[in-house]
Amino acid sequence: MFRLRRAERIVLLPVVAFMVTSCTTNMGVRHSPLHPANNVAVDFRIKASDADCIKEARLYIYEYETYVSDKGMQSARKRDGGTWGLVKTWSYSMHPKDINESYCKKGGFPAHSYVTYVFSVTDKKGNVACESWSFAAGDWQFGTSPIPLLGNGAPASRIDVCFVADRDDYASARAMLGDLEKLIFDGYHINNGVKRGKKYWQFYYSPERGNITDFDASPRSMEIPGSVSSSSIIDHAAIIHTTVLRDWASGGNFGTEPTNIGTAVHESGHAAFNLKDEYNGGGHSTSTNPHHNNYNSLSSCQTYNTNNGWPASDCENIQSGWWRPEPASLKCIMWDDGDASMPSFQRTCLARIDWFYSNL
Repeated sequence: MFRLRRAERIVLLPVVAFMVTSCTTNMGVRHSPLHPANNVAVDFRIKASDADCIKEARLYIYEYETYVSDKGMQSARKRDGGTWGLVKTWSYSMHPKDINESYCKKGGFPAHSYVTYVFSVTDKKGNVACESWSFAAGDWQFGTSPIPLLGNGAPASRIDVCFVADRDDYASARAMLGDLEKLIFDGYHINNGVKRGKKYWQFYYSPERGNITDFDASPRSMEIPGSVSSSSIIDHAAIIHTTVLRDWASGGNFGTEPTNIGTAVHESGHAAFNLKDEYNGGGHSTSTNPHHNNYNSLSSCQTYNTNNGWPASDCENIQSGWWRPEPASLKCIMWDDGDASMPSFQRTCLARIDWFYSNL
C-alpha cells in the first residue's frame, strides 16, 4: 500500500494463513479512528450475520513499524514487542444468527506504525469467513505521500482512492478524517456495486490539502496536491468539502461533500469503471469495453439489451444522440446519484463492474 519515491513499492500482508471455507456469512468490519494519532486507543468492530448461526468470532492484530531502507525505500517490518496474533475470541453457546462486537486496543500504536487486522467468523457448521484490512497509525514519516486508511493488497490489483481535504473547509487534512469514516463505511461499503467487490477498494488521504470550485464558477478549478496527482498507485482523488457546491469531475478526479455518499460513489463509477451519465445534460460517450451504459444509436442499444436477455423496449432516449439500456424506472445511481442517499447500480452497470473486477 505504500507509495515508493523511487517507483518501487512494498505490500504488507499478515504472515498467517487462514482456512476460509464456503459459508453464508455476511460481514462488515471497521476501525476507528481511521488514522489514529500516537498511542491513541483504537476501536475494532465487526457486524456479521449467518443463516447457519455463528459459533465463534476472532480478532487478530499484526503490528509493523515503518522505516526508510538504506536504498531509500518505504518499508515495514514486524515491531519487536508489538501486538502480533490473536487478541480476542467471542464464543457463542447459543449460536446467534447476528453479532455486533467491538474490541478496544487501549494505548493504540506508537509513531510510524502500520497495522493489519483480521476478523474471522466460524458458523455452526464449521465454515470460516475472514476479512482483513490494514492502515497507518501514529506519525507518518513518509512526507506528503498518500497515507493508507484502509487497504488489503497490491495497488496494481486494486482501485486506489485518495481523499483530499479542501483548504476552504478544513483547517488540516486530519480534520477531515471523522467525516471520512461515515463516507467509507456507511457510504462506499453499503453500495451494491462496491460491496460485491469491497476487497478491491483501497482508501488513502493526502497530508496536503487541495481545493475545488463550484461547477458554475468562472474560472472553474480543481487543485490536487502534486504528491497525489503524480502518485504511481492512486487511481483517482476526491476533494472533500463541506461547503455546498455543484460538484464535478475531471481527469478521474472529483469533488464531493462527505455527507453526499451517493454523489461520491456516482463519481467513482465514472473514475473507476468508466461508466457514463444516464441523465440529460451529463457526460456521454461510448466505450470499447463490454456493457456500455451509453449508446449513440437506438438500434445499438436495443441490440445490447436483446443480446443480454433484456427487453429492447427498455432502451430510453437520454438526449439528442444518446440512449441508455437501463430505463429510468430502475433508478440506477448513474441516472440519479441520490446525493445523501445511496441508490444502487443497476443491471448494465453491474455487468460492467463485475467485468472490471474480473480483470483485477
